[in-house]
Parts: sequence; structure tokens; C-alpha cells
Amino acid sequence: MDILTGLMIWAAEALTLAVLLCSRWYYERDRFYLSWGSGFALHGIGVILVALRGDIPDFVSIQIANTLVLAGVGLWIAGLLQFDRKPVEAYIAIPALLWVAGMFLYPIRENFAHRVALHNVATMVGHAIMIYILLRNHGASKMTRRVLAAFISVQFCANGVVAVLVVAGEAKTIGASPHSAWLLFPAAVCLIAIVMTGAKLLTERSEEKLKTLAVTDPLTGVLNRRGLIDEFHALRKLVNEEKPLIAFLHFDLDSFKQINDRCGHQAGDTVLIAFSQVGQTSMRGRGFFGRMGGEEFASILRVGDMIEAASIAEAIRLTLKRQTIVTGEHNITVTVSAGIALAAAETADLDLLLSTADRALYTAKDGGRDRTAIDTGTDASVVPAVDRQGEDDAPTDVRASHQVAALKRMASLGKR
Repeated sequence: MDILTGLMIWAAEALTLAVLLCSRWYYERDRFYLSWGSGFALHGIGVILVALRGDIPDFVSIQIANTLVLAGVGLWIAGLLQFDRKPVEAYIAIPALLWVAGMFLYPIRENFAHRVALHNVATMVGHAIMIYILLRNHGASKMTRRVLAAFISVQFCANGVVAVLVVAGEAKTIGASPHSAWLLFPAAVCLIAIVMTGAKLLTERSEEKLKTLAVTDPLTGVLNRRGLIDEFHALRKLVNEEKPLIAFLHFDLDSFKQINDRCGHQAGDTVLIAFSQVGQTSMRGRGFFGRMGGEEFASILRVGDMIEAASIAEAIRLTLKRQTIVTGEHNITVTVSAGIALAAAETADLDLLLSTADRALYTAKDGGRDRTAIDTGTDASVVPAVDRQGEDDAPTDVRASHQVAALKRMASLGKR
């Protein structure tokens, strides 16, 4: 098989991959599919133009063709960045720009061997960037990313060998070069390996996405009941002597049905999303927040004592209360009630925590809503609230200190 036939087969494979990847993008709308598909499309078109050398103008088969091929490498880099949910940076254009810059230099533009060397060096730069992107991510699919980086490294080395051999042999044309096979066979083997490894990487991503969907509430984006259960078991195993207790905070939005009836279900969904953002932000670095179902939410976290758990619940309650939720023509102010249950991490039972937190939540509801109640072991008591102490003129820090003192009294009662 001559080199030109090999180039046409190579182009056909690239264009086939382009069609498959663009079709995947059409159905899934993940941008990295479009970037990779477009990259293979440009690569395939560029290779076809190179193979048509002599039948089309040299400017098209040399300058434009190689620019398209290297622009395709840049799009592969862009796809990797999008795959990792990173912004696409301007450096994806470096391989193509190296070629364009070289075409302004007479010794390179007018010498076949120098052009081939420049093309391979520009490709090596693109491969080096891809290897860096693959290896810098230490998250899921770490081993698969390493294998993919290894195959690209082989291609990187093959390009370097081609650049050296072509310049050393002073090749005049592709077909006449004694090292023509170096231009295709290592690349063909690596392409197959890269496609197979890339397919495995995509499969692993899909599996990870399905796992995430299984534990995530589709409306709010926070954990669902199953996700909270999984995190509870993880928190039980966590060794933290400073925070020996697991706290279960059960939240229920007050008069939520009235919001739906008065403002519509879309407004109700907006309220649910807004509260999820409040809860998730408050839990950042502390624990986990999720939606149990309907207008019920929960947080699971490790705490040092009752006071810490109550303070977090109160912070969430007050943040929501002071927030105006704008949806359509409606400005909605909503409150939430909370029930808290505590247990030692090593003996914590989720069902018992749920029932205990439920009892505390009903105490908060019966006490007038918009408040927090905590289970003290024998019964549930409403937590003294900073915003309802009958001391409106007192400074906030004074009211907060009164709340802490009251919580300490509750904690001491709970230990009797």
C-alpha cells in the first residue's frame, strides 16, 4: 500500500469518528463531543488535501491542509478541557499558530523536509498539552487517563523521530521519503489504542454520571434521600474526636402549600431551589444537605455538641427568613421549621435519628413554626431564638449570647 492510499484511509477513519462524535453530541449536548468531532473532521479534511498534492494548488495542499490538521489538534485539546469542565483557553491554538508562523519563514516554507519537521513539532506541542491535561486531573478514571496519556506519549515520540529522520534524510516528497511508513503506522496503532481508551474514559464518565443522578434531586441539585443515607454511613466511619456526635437536622418549609396555591407551582419550585442553595451553602465544609421529598429537607453532619447543631440550624432558618425570593411577579418571604436529633457516631442509628428529628420538628411546628426544636433525650424543646427574645433593642451579640446560655441549660437538662 502506497503512502497516498494510506493517507486516504486515515482520512476516512478520522471523518467516520467525526460523524460518530457529532452524532453523540446531537443527542447528549455535551460540548466536548462537538469539539472532538470537529477536530477529527478538520483533521480528516486536512489529510485529504495533503493526499491530493499535485491535483490541487500547493497553497491549499500545504498551507491550508496542515493548518486544518493542526487546528483539529487544538479542538482535541479544547474537548479535553470541556471534558474536565474547565474553560477553553487560548493556548489550544498554539499548534496551528506554530505552523502558520513557520510558513512566513522562507527556509521552512520552501523546503519539504523542514515543513514536515515543523508539522511534527507543532503536533508534538499539541500532544504535550493533552498529556498535561490528562495527568493533572487526579479524580475519577485516574488509571484510564494515565493509559490514554501513555498512548499519546508514544505518538509524541513517533512524531519526534519522524521530524529527525525526515530532516536527516533530506526528503523531497512524502512518497519518496524512505521513512514514509513512520508517518502512518505508529499513528495508526496509537489511533486505535487512543480510541479504545477514550471510549473507556467516556464509559466511566457515563457510569459516574448515573451514580450522581441516583443520589441527586433533579429539581434542586442537592442530595436526595438515598444520597443522604449514603453520606450518613460515611460520616459514621469518620474518625473525629473533636466532633463525636452525628446531628440530623430535619427541615420543613412552613405553609408551602399556600405558596403553590397562591403563586403557582413554578414559584414553589423556585422556593425549593432557593432554600436548597441556602442549605448547601451553609453546609459547605461541615456536612451534607439534601431533599427528603416534597418540601422536606435534611442535613447530616458531625458536631461537637448540641449547641453547634442548634447554631447551624438557626443560621439556616434565619438566612431563609431574611431572604426575599423573586419569581415572576411575586416577591416571596418564606420560613422554615427545623427538628434536631443527636447521637454518638459509633452507635448512631439512622431510623432512630429520623424518628427523633421528626418528633422535634413537630414540636417546632406546634410551637408556632419558624423555629427550631431539639431532642434532649427525654422530650423535644424549642431552641431560644435570637429573633424572638423580646429584646428587639438589644445588640445582636447580646441576644446571641443569651441564646447560647439557654442552649447550655438545655444541654445540661438533656444529660440528666
